[in-house]
Amino acid sequence: MKINTTDPDLRTIFSRIDEGSLDLQPDFQRAEVWQLSKKKLLIDTILRGWQVPPVHVILNEESYIQEVLDGQQRLSAIRDFMYNKFKINGFIEPIDDDIKELDGLTFEKLPQKIKNRLERYAIRVFEIVEYNQGEPGELFNRLNESLKLTSAEKRNAYVGDLRNQIKSLVDYLDNNGLDKHFLGFSNQRMAYHDLFIKLCYMLEKNSLIASYTEKQLNDRAREDEPFDDSVIESVRGAILVLSTAKDKLDNAECKVHITKATLTSWLYFFSNILKYNGNLSSELSEYFFEFERDRFVFKEEGHLNGMFDCVNTGEVKELLEEFNFRAVSRVMTGSSLLIRDFIISLFFLKNYPGKAEVLDLMKKINLEAAHEALYNKNENENDVISVVNNYADAVLMGVSICQ
Repeated sequence: MKINTTDPDLRTIFSRIDEGSLDLQPDFQRAEVWQLSKKKLLIDTILRGWQVPPVHVILNEESYIQEVLDGQQRLSAIRDFMYNKFKINGFIEPIDDDIKELDGLTFEKLPQKIKNRLERYAIRVFEIVEYNQGEPGELFNRLNESLKLTSAEKRNAYVGDLRNQIKSLVDYLDNNGLDKHFLGFSNQRMAYHDLFIKLCYMLEKNSLIASYTEKQLNDRAREDEPFDDSVIESVRGAILVLSTAKDKLDNAECKVHITKATLTSWLYFFSNILKYNGNLSSELSEYFFEFERDRFVFKEEGHLNGMFDCVNTGEVKELLEEFNFRAVSRVMTGSSLLIRDFIISLFFLKNYPGKAEVLDLMKKINLEAAHEALYNKNENENDVISVVNNYADAVLMGVSICQ
């Protein structure tokens, strides 16, 4: 199989489509699936003079017709625009003042200068000739197996202060020896970047269940709206707490099992407390060390050791089983985030009863009720799991109730 490279302009490409010497829908192609918004985005890209991906065509040497192998959707969008089937959107971010002036115009209504410039825009075309049976199809499959960018990868393309903030946190994580072997997952497809921007957003809103969409986060990256320095510093403090705890675990040769879900919960818990009291780093490191060390023993052996060893073993086991379940199932739902955070806070309050002032009032009242149910249970009182679930439900519904 040989491949010839050419760079025809849009006037030439459109003429070939119009006259039928460039076939957009040979048998192996899929139907046209691009929505109007995506077609407008492509035309916006061309008007800006930015490069679009190359097109692959197969030359039928009997008819001398080019059949599109890859690039059908792009060429169809160009054809439809030059057929005046849709109008320019002049308000696509980032807004370009020159394109804004063209908003609502079809191709035929463009100023002649713009029309000429657009028609002279060149697209690279790879023309496949002298091929063996099956080669074009194999190439088609390989071209369409390319990875779809994750939201984090898209955000990372926007250079600015926000990207620098998130990158600095990922670098700080690495510099403090916190890698996939300890965290339980790697930064493949920028998973750490994704975690940090969502964590910072929750801290900014002071809520574990702060509502956001991937589009909102992507828009924020494009518009380069950095977080307040205090948020970034609290996360850096949380990373340092985690690093110190890791060193304790390594020195004691203790095993733990951290997931993306539990990492999110711990970093939020540390960051939120450090915002109110930056002098608790040592206590937080020790607390993580004991909690995760003893939780691992329970997970692997079913025994309650250390901080979890108490009179009401049945209730503690139920709490830990719920925590473990929420660490691997429905990990980022609002209820799971709230329940993990509540259980972490409950045992923190047990170990450090004098530090309750760092917790918000609604959580503190419910934690006191849960603590009472766990350690001083009377027959008429709710069990501790009921208190936990009632708290989560109340927060999700926005109701300020105690039990």
